[in-house]
Amino acid sequence: MAIRSSIRGLNMAEADTLHFVTVGTSLRLVRNLWDRIAARGKFSVSHIVHPTYDAQSWPDYPGSDNCRFFRDDLHMQLPPADAELLASLEGGEVPTVHNMILSDRVVSKLPYADGLSYATFLAIRLFELYRELRPSIIIGDFDALHSAIGLGVARKLGIPWFALNFSTIPRGSVAMCTGLTPATAVTLEPNRGAELRPYADEMLRGFESRVTQAPAYVPPQLLSPHFMLRHAPTQMRSLFQVLKRRGSRKHRKYSDYAKSYSLTVMFKDAFRQRKNLLLMPHRALLDEADCARYAFIGLHLQPESSIDVFAHFFSNQVRVIELISRSLPPTHTLLVKLHKSDVPNYSGAYLARLAQFPGVQLVSPHADTYNLIKNADLVFAIQGTIGLEAALLGRPVIMFGESPTLEFPSVSAVGKTLDLPRLVREKLAEAPSKRREIVEAFARYLAPFYPASHNDWDEVPNDVEIDRYVRLFRLMQNYLRDDQVGMRASRQ
Repeated sequence: MAIRSSIRGLNMAEADTLHFVTVGTSLRLVRNLWDRIAARGKFSVSHIVHPTYDAQSWPDYPGSDNCRFFRDDLHMQLPPADAELLASLEGGEVPTVHNMILSDRVVSKLPYADGLSYATFLAIRLFELYRELRPSIIIGDFDALHSAIGLGVARKLGIPWFALNFSTIPRGSVAMCTGLTPATAVTLEPNRGAELRPYADEMLRGFESRVTQAPAYVPPQLLSPHFMLRHAPTQMRSLFQVLKRRGSRKHRKYSDYAKSYSLTVMFKDAFRQRKNLLLMPHRALLDEADCARYAFIGLHLQPESSIDVFAHFFSNQVRVIELISRSLPPTHTLLVKLHKSDVPNYSGAYLARLAQFPGVQLVSPHADTYNLIKNADLVFAIQGTIGLEAALLGRPVIMFGESPTLEFPSVSAVGKTLDLPRLVREKLAEAPSKRREIVEAFARYLAPFYPASHNDWDEVPNDVEIDRYVRLFRLMQNYLRDDQVGMRASRQ
């Protein structure tokens, strides 16, 4: 793990007064999560808040003196791009700056020169703030350019960097990742995988019986009169904010959706989404498999970190469908299930692009994913939960992105594109995994996760959940301390 080359920033003499710094956080998380963890665990905490805020726009609340801002004034001039500085941050678990930019749902829409200038500013500012705050560890995130730059700067300064990864099966557990993919999650206690085998067996039984299911966000019914009436006041307030912020639009363009400040784009987007929702029931889509032999893949919600960050080289989903179609034998149909959370964005033209490839059939977003996976001869996954679900059911899986599901015996990484047809044939001929092997792999998969809370921040974590986070932080301290002691001993 890259953590082993970056623990120099933790002074173990100060370990009992851990000082953690969050990067890119919101007021809600500062107030409801991070400050409560610090108070409960008697830690010291500082916040480099989300770059959409400056000192004037950040709400005042008790304890806000521990907050820092990327820009004290949003109107400040950004520095010219420094390509050498940015290139020096790349390497190891730190992605290229170009991937950082393309993975940011806002900056990726800006001119390239603006993206480089903003990335340079973030790097310079984070070097300043890290040196000023002298954190023991940094808590970052997977989303946005400032998160990736924050990881790169932390690596350069030798400060441990972590991001929280929340489990889907079971829901409500958290792992600490040292990079921008879930595959970098660290196991904080030795032999924990072996200890979790009975628990993994219990969770697997729950999944097999469908008692335990992966949570799926279902978007609001935008066409529902109840939704429109209920949310009319919120929409009016949003419209007022759009009008109010028009003067500062060019200064907020790096961290806010540009469409949030353009009335024309806002109305066009709302019209487009409602049109797609109205037309979706009339699309020619399957509700269940109508063929005996098929491969299966579920589309991702996009933009979303699970594909744009975790698997950035495979974020073009149309291209991925083409690769799979070109690699499957004619004996198998490729069923492509639409994502239920992305229905408003599926236009007829986009669906036609997906369906143009040989052997491809599109599946309704409301079809039963579990049964489609269970009866598939082969499952493809770019990232996300479908790969895990297929692995738990022992189905052959080909993963495109770096993923912890590679722990499972039936899961293989995609490798070279030219080798995909060969890999497909091998997986189709593969013997089923034994249940014992699946349980052992599931226990290893679960080993980095600890009970804490789920990541629906509309719900405020309770005191028991905060205590669980405190325990997780203390385990992380012990892990870093043991690691540093081991490195010292190896040098003697």
